Amino acid sequence: MFHLSAELKAKGEKAEAAFRAWLNQSGVPYLYVEQSRLNVPVFLRGRLKRPDYIVGIPFAGSMAFDVKAKSAYDEQLLFPIDEVEKLARFSAHFHMSLYFACLDLDVPQRFYWIPLRDLVNRTPERRGKAPVVVFPINQAFAVRFDEPFLDAYLRFSEHSLAL
Repeated sequence: MFHLSAELKAKGEKAEAAFRAWLNQSGVPYLYVEQSRLNVPVFLRGRLKRPDYIVGIPFAGSMAFDVKAKSAYDEQLLFPIDEVEKLARFSAHFHMSLYFACLDLDVPQRFYWIPLRDLVNRTPERRGKAPVVVFPINQAFAVRFDEPFLDAYLRFSEHSLAL
């Protein structure tokens, strides 16, 4: 089992807290998904990853977000392939669209939404010891923390339809 260093765990907690504060400020309903082993059935443990938040979209459904503290390397964001695969299983089992919400702690006024579906079929690359999925930051959807969630959602929907 992989364990995060205290520094990386603190960065992740800071990113999640910023996302939660933004959701609260936006006034949208959400659930924080507690990351206990007990909330995954035994047969899926180690094979499925839960998102951090499920956000309700009034009269439309919901979106799941896995929040990350990420820095871009050569204008690219890197996602471990095993994490992408485990989140894809969650998305498939629960029929829920899942997005990464990536916050660069060096530029905390904005973060990026990356749809999981845009990562699933990319060919992994080896960076260091682990295979990762590489995503160009200029293809990520930028969201500002001063923009209410539902405004960002509508803008994201229009952007996605235009693709």
